Amino acid sequence: MIAGSLARRYARALLDIGKEEGQVRRLLSEVEEFYGVIESSAQLREVMESAYMSRQVKRSALDSLLSSTSYLLSTKSFFSLLVEKGRMNVLPAILVELRRMVEEYEGIERAVVTVPVELSAQQKNSLRNVLEKRTGKKILLDESVDPDVLGGMIVRVGSTVYDGSVRTQIQQIRQNLQKG
Repeated sequence: MIAGSLARRYARALLDIGKEEGQVRRLLSEVEEFYGVIESSAQLREVMESAYMSRQVKRSALDSLLSSTSYLLSTKSFFSLLVEKGRMNVLPAILVELRRMVEEYEGIERAVVTVPVELSAQQKNSLRNVLEKRTGKKILLDESVDPDVLGGMIVRVGSTVYDGSVRTQIQQIRQNLQKG
């Protein structure tokens, strides 16, 4: 809970800075890129997140990482702040919150669609268009394939779930038959 609220506070502050500078999307992409670099190296992640490494070692590692980038000054300052406060371990949660906040700010909604087989490009476009009309927002589709769905699809947009799966229909028939 504490890590979640802390991540939201950091993400909100970074979003506000991005709004002021007119660089919301760039800030997000820089944080994503930096996180990718840290995640790709277990040794670097250990240096940045370890409670046993001195701040001096962490600052040095951060400075060497950032020296070869063209990140915004505010992005670099943000990472320095995380190192100074010993909060680099919260970066994954901050990124999740920041991504959610940026998408909300830009009027984007994520829809998770679960299907038994991968959708074609035309099916994805049709589904996206229907959901955009229904929500009034730009939709980003996250597709997951689950053969247990059997047929149809399950779509989750925010807290709303549209379940048109064959599996659910079979379960409903079974329940109705048991009720008599």
